[in-house]
Amino acid sequence: MTSIYKAILVDVSASSWVKDALRSALERDPVDALNDAETLVKALRENLDDIHRLVNDFMNMYMEKIDE
Repeated sequence: MTSIYKAILVDVSASSWVKDALRSALERDPVDALNDAETLVKALRENLDDIHRLVNDFMNMYMEKIDE
């Protein structure tokens, strides 16, 4: 196990979710684990982008109402 893995697993600020995901990934084929992690990152980024768009749309509507 490399030092980055060890560092994450002993880091008190790292979430249990991350630690569990890392432990699980280390038991898998590394290529499959990386592909799945990249898929997850892509989905989470898209979700965050959607949230940002909604917040921006709301703020724009709000600012238009204030200016009326």
